[in-house]
Amino acid sequence: MELAKLLERVPIPIKESLEEPSAKINVLLQAYISQLKLEGLSLTSDMVFITQSAGRLMRAIFEIVLKRGWAQLAEKALNLCKMVSKRMWSVQTPLRQFHGISNDILMKLEKKDLAWERYYDLSSQELGELIRAPKMGRTLHKFIHQFPKLDMAAHVQPITRTVLRVELTITPDFQWEDKVHEYVESFWVLVEDNDGEFIHHREHFLLKKQYIDEDHTLNFTVPICEPLPP
Repeated sequence: MELAKLLERVPIPIKESLEEPSAKINVLLQAYISQLKLEGLSLTSDMVFITQSAGRLMRAIFEIVLKRGWAQLAEKALNLCKMVSKRMWSVQTPLRQFHGISNDILMKLEKKDLAWERYYDLSSQELGELIRAPKMGRTLHKFIHQFPKLDMAAHVQPITRTVLRVELTITPDFQWEDKVHEYVESFWVLVEDNDGEFIHHREHFLLKKQYIDEDHTLNFTVPICEPLPP
């Protein structure tokens, strides 16, 4: 049975019986994200449904929790949207989105216990030494610095005892490549409470190619609760 074979290959264990519709959807969704190929034709029509619907459903879930102001769920839903859209798991290296890197190199990077932010500090030579492939150092360095990255600085000013005015300065910090970024990159700016439970402000920020070298300013207000935290 093709579904049973897929069950053995997906990364996240499924507790339900394969007779359950939810289990079948779970397996197919994981197979889609993992880019697993179907061996037969029995699941082709079901996979077409996953391909056409998964992205829309995940975006709908994200929009619902975003409007409810649920910070932690919004982050998880957004991560699911990106995993479905890019067809890769969040634990995999972001460099899988670029063409020109062999799977062997990608797997070497994924085995390294190194936070993604640390890669920005490495030179081409250091990257080559890290994966024991000196010739790939320059390529990796180029792709790392093409990955969308924003620097942000906030100036906060109290308006009243319960309202803060925020001036957020956004500075793009990556190299624009038309084949990678096309004409625009999309970001979500979320301001959460101290406990990371509620979203006080949300804003969709679009960065266009012609403004990659400029600072961008967002102005908004956020509420603060009394009594003020110590």
